[in-house]
Amino acid sequence: MELQKLENFRLIDRNKAAANATVYHNGTAAKAEYIFYLQANDCLSVRLGRHDSSISTPEHEEFLKHQQRSIRQMVKPDVLRVRLEARARISENNV
Repeated sequence: MELQKLENFRLIDRNKAAANATVYHNGTAAKAEYIFYLQANDCLSVRLGRHDSSISTPEHEEFLKHQQRSIRQMVKPDVLRVRLEARARISENNV
């Protein structure tokens, strides 16, 4: 199993973000939603949200368990970006 790309990284709650993932498994692409739990500008953990049934849930969760560290490092710039965007929206509303 291989993570091909993450798209549409967005805040869905104060300390939670989501992204659409494309994963290749046995030569086919599968879609999934990953949920990211945040603290400050760090990603603490990644969980599986909705996903294609072409990959079993336990298999996909095992993949996330083994790739957690690399995925967290991959999204670090996105965490910073969405946090800054949220702060900018708050300051716009306060003016």
